[in-house]
Amino acid sequence: MSPIMVWLGRQWRLISPGRGSLARAWDRAEAAVLATAVLAALVAVPVAGVVVSEVRAAQTAVSRQQAERHEVDAVVLEVTPPGLDSDDVTATAVWRLPGGSDRTGTVPAGRGTEPGDRVPVWVDPAGEPVPTPLTASNALTVALAAGLLAWLGVVVVLGLLVALVRAGLDRLRLAAWEREWSEFGSDKTRW
Repeated sequence: MSPIMVWLGRQWRLISPGRGSLARAWDRAEAAVLATAVLAALVAVPVAGVVVSEVRAAQTAVSRQQAERHEVDAVVLEVTPPGLDSDDVTATAVWRLPGGSDRTGTVPAGRGTEPGDRVPVWVDPAGEPVPTPLTASNALTVALAAGLLAWLGVVVVLGLLVALVRAGLDRLRLAAWEREWSEFGSDKTRW
């Protein structure tokens, strides 16, 4: 039997009425909230799988739309240094289109790029610079990250709820303990 099932069995025995006679009401409430949170986190796993599937389908569609993009080498004519609030280096460059004509435009360039250097540029069918196309493996990576983040978001929210309930129950336990100690101290007949 898996450790999670053993733990859930213990929580169920603690929650069940008539069992664990030393368990107080707030102990039972805490066990119920914790067991519910764990079950909700387990139920969230298939939901995260649905998120992965949906995001992958959307990203794969984007990847197919970008399939007509191709990479060309552009010759740098002039480098524009980065601005005060940016680290991005751009360059004016010229590249040849599949039809044989030349196109001039601004393209991203790395630090240290100088006029005459060649930089790779992705262009659309019209020859305009575009971002690097999304590959199938990138689509899967984005989808897996989205699913993992969705599941972790659920787990974080559940953890916060459990922590809030536990804090409230701790306040109740402390108040009851204080009450019992004050009653014990005021009862002089016990000695």
